[in-house]
Amino acid sequence: MTRDNIAAHPRWLAPWRWFGRTPSRLLGASLIVLHLGMLQGVESLVGRTLLLAHLGVFLIWQPVVRGGYRLATRDLLVMAALIVVFLLSMSWGVLAIWLMVLAGVIGGGAFAEITARGRLPYQLAVAYLVCSLFMMVLPRVVPVAVAERPLFDVLALTVLPALALVVMLLPAARVTSRRPGAIDFLSAILLFLALALSTLGGFAFMWLLHLPYLVALVTALFAMAMVLFVLAWAWHPSVGGPQLGMVFARRVLSAGLSFEEWLHELASVSVSADTPDALADQACRRMLRIPGVCGGHWRLAEGEGTFGETAPVARQLTQEGLTVTLYLRRAPSPALSWHFSLMVRMLAEFCREKRHARQLETLSYLRAIHETGARLTHDVKNLLQSLNTLCFTAARPEMDETALRTLVSRQLPVITRRLTSTLDKLNHPEAVAGETVPLSMWWQECCARHGASGVRFVASGELEGERVPSAVFSSVVDNLVQNALDKRQLAPGLGITVRLVGRSGQVVLEVEDDGEAMPPVLARQLMHAPVASQSGLGMGLYQVARLAGEAGYRLSLASNRDGAVCFRLDQAVAA
Repeated sequence: MTRDNIAAHPRWLAPWRWFGRTPSRLLGASLIVLHLGMLQGVESLVGRTLLLAHLGVFLIWQPVVRGGYRLATRDLLVMAALIVVFLLSMSWGVLAIWLMVLAGVIGGGAFAEITARGRLPYQLAVAYLVCSLFMMVLPRVVPVAVAERPLFDVLALTVLPALALVVMLLPAARVTSRRPGAIDFLSAILLFLALALSTLGGFAFMWLLHLPYLVALVTALFAMAMVLFVLAWAWHPSVGGPQLGMVFARRVLSAGLSFEEWLHELASVSVSADTPDALADQACRRMLRIPGVCGGHWRLAEGEGTFGETAPVARQLTQEGLTVTLYLRRAPSPALSWHFSLMVRMLAEFCREKRHARQLETLSYLRAIHETGARLTHDVKNLLQSLNTLCFTAARPEMDETALRTLVSRQLPVITRRLTSTLDKLNHPEAVAGETVPLSMWWQECCARHGASGVRFVASGELEGERVPSAVFSSVVDNLVQNALDKRQLAPGLGITVRLVGRSGQVVLEVEDDGEAMPPVLARQLMHAPVASQSGLGMGLYQVARLAGEAGYRLSLASNRDGAVCFRLDQAVAA
């Protein structure tokens, strides 16, 4: 029966339910029975019986084995044997050791609590056990008479039972962060060692310096407190001490190579290594500096390799696609194996980042190829549009031979130059603005190229003396005019106007139509990203906007309302 299943039993066990609701009540009951046993003495049969009852209540409360655990036959036999040994060997010295163990276990439970209300019962129980150890048990262990023993007997009859009763009657905390059965084993061991050293120190002062019991005990306690104070001062990094805690944290689980040093080694190797396999090879060779590591073998998706020499003991570690087999002189401890696993994990993370960097480099290269191909595709598309316009003009019946010859003689050299520029971009994918031509010459060629499409051309200002990049202006006009012509197929009679304004050092080109305004969502995406298109890839304006930006110009939507949808190309203002 445990404290977890007391409430599930019949009504005759109703008094036990009061103890089962709160673990501190069982703990207090165990301490009261222990105190009664110590008052009767371990030599008497009643005292041993009470100590046996104390052991039973403690086993019900104990936080080590979970409450629902069912004991097998072997477990029952072992427990019975331990109880028999406990009773037969019971003495005041054994009881002193038992009180130290109890104080360590209960103190470990206190360290597992976060709230002050939850720690209070455990702290009071530890205080009771420490006082009982020094006032009731140890005075009966020392071979000399203790002058303070009558005072200790009075306190044992008045104060100590009241302290145990407070532990049992103390109300439980409403909110607890402690998992049932959880104790801090490291804190429990440290508390046990502190009590054991204090006890042995008191005995040493009594026998070596011939001090009275109380003086020797207080001296030992003060010496232990001073040692703990010095260690706390040296451990804590915020009070100007030597920062032993930081040194311990940096060196814990390290085998000659701390974790910070290993990270520094990985970072330096990552700078010099270009590929994940080179990084793994160089980093694994640095592991030979760890004592006990003779060599090993590593394997990645990019390749594999060996380092050092073989040894009788081999340990294989696998992390994120990286497999490292270490050859050791002797079998590693669990802490050292965990350290090796952590080192290999960090190496796997660095290899993964190096692999991602290479993938990003490849994606950047593919993106450059894609953007170059998309730009050339739209240049070829504009050239085909110009050739289609020229062929349509030549096929008109009213076109005479002289005008046709003049138009062809003007447009073919322009198309040839644009085709040559496109081939140059294919040979040199980097952004090139292209050659500049006089603004007036470009305007005449533009009017001749789109004059037969029903587009209205308006020029104002000073056009002489200005030079513009022909590829940029031609691509912008060709794309905008073609989009407007596609829009005219849905709305016959749509008016299209190409307007050129030349000012002092400033050229503004506008393409406007009197159709319906574009949706706001589409207007926000234009020139910033490819958009959905039914007649193409939806990248025309995006490409020409980038081409204009590389040449120092800016393509924007100047007006977007019904009857006035206007795109503007002008020189970008420097930031």
